[in-house]
Amino acid sequence: MPFLPKRPLPYITALLLLILIIMAVWMLRAVTSPEIRRAIEEKKQAADDASPSIQASAADADSTPAPRPPLGPVDPFIEELTQPLDAPEGSVEQDLEIVREVFRIYQRVEDGNPVGLNEDITAAITGANPQGAVVFPPGHRAIVEGQLVDRWGTPFWFHPLSGREMEIRSAGPDRELFTQDDFVLGNSGVSDQGTMLAE
Repeated sequence: MPFLPKRPLPYITALLLLILIIMAVWMLRAVTSPEIRRAIEEKKQAADDASPSIQASAADADSTPAPRPPLGPVDPFIEELTQPLDAPEGSVEQDLEIVREVFRIYQRVEDGNPVGLNEDITAAITGANPQGAVVFPPGHRAIVEGQLVDRWGTPFWFHPLSGREMEIRSAGPDRELFTQDDFVLGNSGVSDQGTMLAE
């Protein structure tokens, strides 16, 4: 009588290997069967026949953007609040406080911070939000190419700290983020470069 191992691991391994080989042979036969090939060809043909109308409707959808809800009028309080932003006689500290106040107003309307990159946040505060609320004037001089910019023309860097707190960073006069001349309100600790303004 030949020596058989007493441990079950070799038997289990051999059984699994046998099952794997049987499944591979079965799948190979299934994939290469004439019925399956015929069904695949019929599906391809049906998809090719339907595709011109789908492509035409997709092209129509791409050429006409979805209508944006009409923007409401800008509240006079918002106009007055944001008027000094990036004004020559103002300061970067004042600018950051104004932007923070705009976020606080947005948070009351939408129950949280706007999210995304600068252009997404700018769109949200200028009315592209579920409420259609305009909490920043869309035609303001601080919006350049869809981004909210600091007094040196560099887009602000926004980093949400929570649903109610936002780090607002101006690149400063050198127009480069995360350098010593940055101005930061609501420091997240992402970088200790720049002037951290008191909360």
